[in-house]
Amino acid sequence: ILCLVFLLTKVDILKLKKEHFKLDPIGAKIQLNIGIPMALQFSITAIGTMILQAALNLLGSTVVASYTAACKVEQLVTQAFQAMGMTMATYSAQNWGIHSTKRIRKGQKTAMVLSCSFVVLAILPFMTSLFFDGDLTTVIGYVREYIQICGLCFIPLGMIFIYRNVLQGCGYALFPTLGGVVELISRSVFAFIAARAKSYTGICVANASAWVTAGIF
Repeated sequence: ILCLVFLLTKVDILKLKKEHFKLDPIGAKIQLNIGIPMALQFSITAIGTMILQAALNLLGSTVVASYTAACKVEQLVTQAFQAMGMTMATYSAQNWGIHSTKRIRKGQKTAMVLSCSFVVLAILPFMTSLFFDGDLTTVIGYVREYIQICGLCFIPLGMIFIYRNVLQGCGYALFPTLGGVVELISRSVFAFIAARAKSYTGICVANASAWVTAGIF
């Protein structure tokens, strides 16, 4: 609120006027062309997660608790990826506006280096204890297996966040959406196989495969 008050009172170019409340069809079309695919992207990811959760629930409460603890470590890393991705969306849009693809490529490489540095956090043994209270002996094996399988695949996951947002920032919404579809298909196939085999390893591979295939795409 304080930032908004400051902008509206001190920055003349951003002061609201009556004509600013008139709908701009061209601006609305641009917003929808970028916004709808981004919304679909989040929906596709959520659907894939639900399918995987359904397969995981067949394996019992201990496995579910172990998977949850492992995912907390993953979420800590992906928070950095999400922040980096949103940064690159804004950065790319600004530089695309001035036709500076050279700066976009440079920023892209820098973001990849920073994202890869966060992957180190995911493989540190003490990270699990931060998110799981109690005796770890019954779950540590499952947690370690998840981190071992998915840990290295955090790199293509970070790449997905960066490239997807760069493309969306530049106005190319189709390929990021198709990448989400590829991710959904890969995760669903492995989740189905894992559910049939009642395999925890298959659950772990489902996430890893989704990130790798979408990253390659």
